Amino acid sequence: MLWRIFHRSISTTTTSRSKSFTYPQHIHRSPTAILESLNSCAQTDGGNPAYLFMDDPYLIPTSAHEKRQLSLSKASGKKAARWIMDRYSYAFFYDVAVPSIPSYFPNYTFDEKEFIEPNETTLYKLMNWNKIIKAYEIYKKCLDYKINISDACKYALFDLLCIYNSDNPMEILLPEEDWYRRELNETNQSGLIQRTWKDNGLAKQMFEELKLTATSEQKIRLYNSFASGLFKYNHAEKAMLIIDEMKQNNISLDLITYNYLLRSTSLIKGTYDTRWQFIIEYLNEMKQNSIQPNLRTFNSIFYTLRRCSLYERGPTLALSLLNEMRQYGIEPSLGTWAHIIMIFYPNDQIGYETKILPQIMDELEKQYELNGNQFQWRDIDDREFFANAMFKATVNCREVDLAKHIHRFQMTGSNSRFIPDAFKEQMYYTNMFHLLFRFDIPEHVMSLWESVVPNIYLPSKNIIEDFIEFLSTWNIKDYYVRLWSDLILLGFINNKRNNRRIIERYLTLLIRNDQENLSNEEMKQYANIARQILKRFPSISDEDKQQIDHTTDNQENLSNEEIKQYANIARQILKRFSLTFDEDEQQIDHIT
Repeated sequence: MLWRIFHRSISTTTTSRSKSFTYPQHIHRSPTAILESLNSCAQTDGGNPAYLFMDDPYLIPTSAHEKRQLSLSKASGKKAARWIMDRYSYAFFYDVAVPSIPSYFPNYTFDEKEFIEPNETTLYKLMNWNKIIKAYEIYKKCLDYKINISDACKYALFDLLCIYNSDNPMEILLPEEDWYRRELNETNQSGLIQRTWKDNGLAKQMFEELKLTATSEQKIRLYNSFASGLFKYNHAEKAMLIIDEMKQNNISLDLITYNYLLRSTSLIKGTYDTRWQFIIEYLNEMKQNSIQPNLRTFNSIFYTLRRCSLYERGPTLALSLLNEMRQYGIEPSLGTWAHIIMIFYPNDQIGYETKILPQIMDELEKQYELNGNQFQWRDIDDREFFANAMFKATVNCREVDLAKHIHRFQMTGSNSRFIPDAFKEQMYYTNMFHLLFRFDIPEHVMSLWESVVPNIYLPSKNIIEDFIEFLSTWNIKDYYVRLWSDLILLGFINNKRNNRRIIERYLTLLIRNDQENLSNEEMKQYANIARQILKRFPSISDEDKQQIDHTTDNQENLSNEEIKQYANIARQILKRFSLTFDEDEQQIDHIT
C-alpha cells in the first residue's frame, strides 16, 4: 500500500502539464433551455393527476364532469383576476420581472386625447393591443385631418385586416378553456369548409384605397396579403380573381400565397385529376420564379391529396412527394405523416395490405432519436397525428401490437402534448380500448387500464360497458369488487337514469359468479356491495318515502319499477353471497 502511494506521488510530480488552456466553444441556447431540459426528464405519469388538478386529495376530480367543471372554474377565476387588474390598474404597478412581461400587467388604457388628436404612434399602439377596428377608425380620421401616415404603418394595418378578416382578433382562450374548445363551440365542429370572408369589409375598402397609390413593390405586398386573406377564410373564387389580376399586371406571388393556394385546391377544382394538374402547374410556376417550397408547402399538397378520397393515384403521389421533400432537405413533421396515413387509409376497408402505418412508426422513432429524443411543433397539422394513427390502427389494421406501439410512443417524453384537446384524447383512448377489449389478453389490458384511468383517461359509458363485457368473458373475478369502486369513482352510479345499463350489467356480472369458488372475505365484499345498492336504490312505498330522507335524492331520476328491479337483483346477490343471510334479510325487509 505504501509503495502504491509513493509511486502515485512520484508520477504526479514528474508528469508534464500543459501551460495553455483551451476554452470550450460557446453553445447557443434558448432562454428556456433549462426548462426544456427539465421538461424532457418528466414522463407522463398516469398514477398521479395532472398538475392542474393537484389539490387536497379529497378535492381531486375523478369524473369527466368534475374535471371539466374544475378546469373551467380555474379559467373563470383567471378571467376575474384579469378584470380586476384592468378595472383597478392603478393598484398594479410593482414590476419584479426582468425583462418586464407586459401580459402580467393591466391592459393599456387609451386616453381620449389620443383619439382627439390622432397620430401614427396612436395607430401603432392600437395595433399592438389588437384594437384593429379602432385603429382603422383612427387611420380614416388621420386621412380626414391630412395627418401624414407612413406607408409602413398603412400596410401593417392592412395586413392585420386581412389576417383577422376585418375584425378584432378573437380573445385567446386560456389553456383550461382551450382543452375544451370543441365543447365551447369555438371551432367548426362539423368539419365542413365554410366561407367566412366578410364581403365589402374593411380589408376590401382599404385594398381599393391603397391600390390607387401603390408602387410596384408595394403592390406585391398588397395583392399577396389580400389573396392570402381570401384563401384563409375560404373565399377561393374571389381569391382566384385576384390571382388572375396579379398575373395580368405581372405581380409575383410570394411563398405564403402559394401555400394558401395549394391548400385551397379542393375548393377551386372539382375532379381529382384536375386538382393534381392544378398543383403541378403552380409548383412549376414556383420553380420558374425561384421560390423554394417549405414544410407548409408540402403539407398543403398532402392536405389536398387527403381530400381526394379514393383517388387511385393518391398513395403513389404521396410517396413521390415524400421523396421530393427529402431532396429539398425538408424533414417531414407529424402533420405530414398524419396526412399520409389518411391518404393510404381513406376509409375503414382500404389500406390494410399496404402496411404503411408500422413503417411510419419505425421511421418516426428514428427521427425522434436523431432530434435529441424530442419533437417540436412545426406545423398546425401536427396535432392530428396520434388521433389519426390510433384510429387507423384500430379500425383498418386491427393490430394490437401496433396500437400499443403508437401508445408507447405517445407516452414517451412530451409527445402527449400533440393531443391538443379533450375530444381528440377521448377518441384516441376510446379507439385503443375498443381494440384491446376485443383482441388482447387480460394481463396486458388490465395493466394498461390501471395506468391511464382515471388520471389521464375518463372512459365513456360505452367503454365501461365493453370493459364489463371483457371482465365477464375472461371471468376476471379479482376485479369485480374493484370495478364497483371504479364505477362510483368515475361517477357512473350517481347519474342513474343515463347509466342504468351499466348498473344492470354489473349486477348481472355478480349474479353469474360462482359462489363455491369464493372465499369468505370475497363473499362479504359482495354482500357489502348489495347493501350499498339497496341504500342507493331502495324499493319503498309512498308512506315510507318521507321517513328515509337520505335516499330520496338518489331515486329522483328512477321510476318505481326500476328501483324495485335493482332492489330485487341486490336481494339475489345477498342471498347468494351473504354469510349471515338471516340478519341481512331482516335489514332488507326493514328498508323495503
